[in-house]
Order: sequence, then structure tokens, then C-alpha cells
Amino acid sequence: MRNPTATPFATEIRSDRPRPPAHLTRQAKRWWRSVLDAYDLEPHHLAILTAAAEALDRKEEARLIIAVDGIVVRLADGSSIPHPAVQVEDLAAMRFAHLIREIGLDATSSSEVRLP
Repeated sequence: MRNPTATPFATEIRSDRPRPPAHLTRQAKRWWRSVLDAYDLEPHHLAILTAAAEALDRKEEARLIIAVDGIVVRLADGSSIPHPAVQVEDLAAMRFAHLIREIGLDATSSSEVRLP
């Protein structure tokens, strides 16, 4: 699956390669392109790659909200609860990890994973 001749962050844009979806952030588009440069993906993997890039964007958006608002929200009664963006960030991170494993982009194979 890995393309041995590609560099992970190649800047050359081939005319025959798909373009990243326009709605992705610049960071996610750059990651999307780097994956296509480094791996030989099948056409049906592009939807999974796009969903992973969207999860990356969602995670970053939630992180920025938490950075501004804080990790907890104070309620009118004085109590506090976790900021809703914390759950969004966690779910997006898990979704990203799941999706990159789904198309074989994780760094280790299942045979190399050691249980605690």
C-alpha cells in the first residue's frame, strides 16, 4: 500500500491526481494531499480519506473553542460542567484514528500492537 517512491510531504502536484474537497481547511487539504503522495490508495478509499480529514478539521475546531472558552462551562447555578466541545474533540480524534486504520494508514500493524 505504501508508495516507496513518494515523499511524505511532496509539493509536486500531478494533474492526474484527485483534488481535496474544497470545504476542508488548508491544514486538512495539505494532509489529504500528503497521504495521496505517500500511499497508493484505491478510488473507494478517497471517501474514507475525506472523512478522516473532516474529523481532523472538527477536532481542531473544537480545540480552538476550548482554548478560548476553557475546558469547563459555568452554569447559572454556579456549578460547572465539561465544555461540550471537549466531547466533540474526543469523538473527532477517535473517528480520525478509526478512519486511518480503516484504510491502513496507521503506523503499526495489528501484529505489532501489544496489549497492556
